[in-house]
Amino acid sequence: MTKKELRRQIKDLKAITPDAVKKVEAQMVFSTIEKMAVWQQMQHILCYWSLPDELPTHETVQRWLEAGKSIYLPRVVGDDLEIVPYHGAQSLDDNNKFHIGEPVGDAVDASCLELIIVPAVALDAKRNRLGRGKGFYDRLLSTTTCPTIGVVCDFQMVDEVPVEPHDHPLDCIVTSDTVIANPEKQDLFK
Repeated sequence: MTKKELRRQIKDLKAITPDAVKKVEAQMVFSTIEKMAVWQQMQHILCYWSLPDELPTHETVQRWLEAGKSIYLPRVVGDDLEIVPYHGAQSLDDNNKFHIGEPVGDAVDASCLELIIVPAVALDAKRNRLGRGKGFYDRLLSTTTCPTIGVVCDFQMVDEVPVEPHDHPLDCIVTSDTVIANPEKQDLFK
């Protein structure tokens, strides 16, 4: 299956999945992450402000901020993602090309990040990720070595994600009932 075909298939599944199901799965996913050593040990975390068809993050991002974590969100600038501190929902602006809630303020260097939570259209057991096709996260991940966790609803796990040379496998994948970690970094995700 091509990337385009897989994106279409997942889009159809997303369309018939009730928001309540996505919300329950998100609670399970982020509860699992919060129990992991990597989340407990790391302070500077990049998450994402979810779109309606993504695993919901709004409540989680706010909860993590209130728990004392330094939370960052991506902001699209040209072909790249800038990393911007999150200071609450009031500091977001959706007046942009993709109408995504993006943080306002000065960007920081990605080297400050200690953990990246990555959205995906689909993931596979080899920790390969299918994104929306613009390459934003692949370019970002090529600039950092911090641990990465891909998060999706269960139905977004597929047998195989088509991989190209520029694609970066993630360190860990978390769904509501699955955790698949890179064996070399297993201790971080316990």
